Amino acid sequence: MTRLTGKIAIVTGVSNGPTARIAGRLAGEGAAVVVNDAADMEGAARIAADIVRHGGRAIAVQGDVSKSQDVRRIFRATDEIFGRPDIVVNNAGIFRVEPADPHRAFAVNVFGTFLMCQEAARQFGNKGGIIINMSATGNATSNEEAHSTIKGAIDMLTLGLAREFAARGIRVVSVDPASFDAEDLYEPDVPGTMPRRIAGLTTLRRRGRLTGAGTLAASDDIAFIRNELVASAGWRGW
Repeated sequence: MTRLTGKIAIVTGVSNGPTARIAGRLAGEGAAVVVNDAADMEGAARIAADIVRHGGRAIAVQGDVSKSQDVRRIFRATDEIFGRPDIVVNNAGIFRVEPADPHRAFAVNVFGTFLMCQEAARQFGNKGGIIINMSATGNATSNEEAHSTIKGAIDMLTLGLAREFAARGIRVVSVDPASFDAEDLYEPDVPGTMPRRIAGLTTLRRRGRLTGAGTLAASDDIAFIRNELVASAGWRGW
């Protein structure tokens, strides 16, 4: 039995790259995974099919997280196929923030994360669950002010919701992918090492694994951390 056997996860913004590996890792740990993307449904369907081909359970669902009706549809499809979700990974985001028109990036990265958190909390009720927010979609571009504002908004949203939802058994986590070196996106985590790194308060930039961090955060292995967890500068929580 693996760490996430019987769990149901939604991962947004998955069509390729590191988050595809997170979806695959969650499935490998036993979770049924809903793979979401707004535009590249061919890529999302390919990832879901690959999970199924390796013995996992997965479906692909199209939806723009900046639209409340699409968010509700993602959760409705999840419930109809697998049941009530236990894990929500908010990865959907726009990497390049255009200085002349930052509205779309803010709508997807910030408001989309807010809508997904809001619906996740409604679906979780008082039965608990875990929300993992990707606080940035990558390293800052030349338009650093907008990128930093987006990252700060998601981290502060995470902190506020973590405290608000704690009494309901809902954990809220923020993970910054930019804190991981390139090899972290591809190499599997070494079993048993991540908990020791957490205990030692070491930063994840040096030896962390993004897929391992996401899987560990979604599991009950660190259920003692009831509220906020930020991977950008190490691990902290209470």
